[in-house]
Amino acid sequence: MVDVDEAPEHTTPRAVTVALLVVLGLAALFLLTAAVTALVPGAALLGTEPSKRVVVVHGPLLVLLGLVVSVGAWLVRASRRAFRMVGTAVAATATVATLVLAGAIGGVVTATLGAGGSIDPWRALTLAGPPADAAPDTRTVYTTTPEGQDLHLAVTRPRTPGPAPVFVWVHGGGWATGSELDRAADMRRLADAGFLAVSVEYTLSAPGRPTWDVAGPQVACALARVAEQAAEQGGDPRRIVLGGDSAGGQLAISVGYRAAAGTQPSACASPVPVPVPRAVATIYPAVDLADTHRRGIGAQPFAVAYTGGTPEQVPGRYGAVSGTDALTPAAPPTLAIVPARDHLVPPEGAAHFVASARAAGVDAQQVDIPFADHAFDVGPDGSLGHQAAFSVLADWVTRRVR
Repeated sequence: MVDVDEAPEHTTPRAVTVALLVVLGLAALFLLTAAVTALVPGAALLGTEPSKRVVVVHGPLLVLLGLVVSVGAWLVRASRRAFRMVGTAVAATATVATLVLAGAIGGVVTATLGAGGSIDPWRALTLAGPPADAAPDTRTVYTTTPEGQDLHLAVTRPRTPGPAPVFVWVHGGGWATGSELDRAADMRRLADAGFLAVSVEYTLSAPGRPTWDVAGPQVACALARVAEQAAEQGGDPRRIVLGGDSAGGQLAISVGYRAAAGTQPSACASPVPVPVPRAVATIYPAVDLADTHRRGIGAQPFAVAYTGGTPEQVPGRYGAVSGTDALTPAAPPTLAIVPARDHLVPPEGAAHFVASARAAGVDAQQVDIPFADHAFDVGPDGSLGHQAAFSVLADWVTRRVR
């Protein structure tokens, strides 16, 4: 056997080797930057938005890149004695960065599998797109506001015979943006999993037009309409799950809990009372808005537009939209999927809420996703973050409506 140190040098031109080492070195530095960003909370070495996606979107591809760079640098090191020290440094840097990124990915995967979710590695690598037929089957008006605005339900039907459990989704967007079509692909997947999936439109807030006392009754009205029309759409009105992300999570918890307490008003008259959801499933819910206003980075304009003031100016309004203030032992089972590094809706608010719910006797579960920030699931359909959030949520709600 020929010892590596005594192996004959390859005939690759020196200039080509130098160029290859430069490329590998730059790639290793990029990987190191990504690893530091993943490892250090608050680090944004790649820019704020890209840094949020380092692990939950680009992590698997970065690990693959790291493997290529590490192997390439070790091969260069072995082929030319003159570049042995540089090759070793590049290979070591890439290897350490790759191990850090792989560890972060492992943390996300472990949390997902531990909460009943699943990860498809191929989809995470290829960042597969949404289903081709993601559009809802129908989009109907469920009520018209006093100002003349038509509010819609986007309905996606299951492909199997009913009666199917019903999943009602309330979109996020800081109560000021977003629409009932935002998660059309997710609604299609829920329908393919056997749900009648319905996404709700509600009036958005704007400076000078707070909707803290408008959006909740509209969601309650939508719930009543869904229960009223579920049978003709192939759904079972006795098995309704209410869900939402961020602002939608706040609305889902507030409306679901107040429906259980019998105190939730509705924006419309219906022969069917506002139904009590079988369960409430949320992703990074802004369930403690006063805490979000106090701690959240960039959350203040959304909170003020929604309520019409700060917690000091309108404390009663913040209490009116708080999940904790709506707690009763009758509240339905609740899931909160919480990114551990959420800068916009800090995880302390959700943790306090879940602890309070459990103390009140509510079946509340919190699933923490490490290395993830707010909206960690909003990205390519097959991304690690999207798979983590959606698979955990789908598994949890399925078990609640069997």
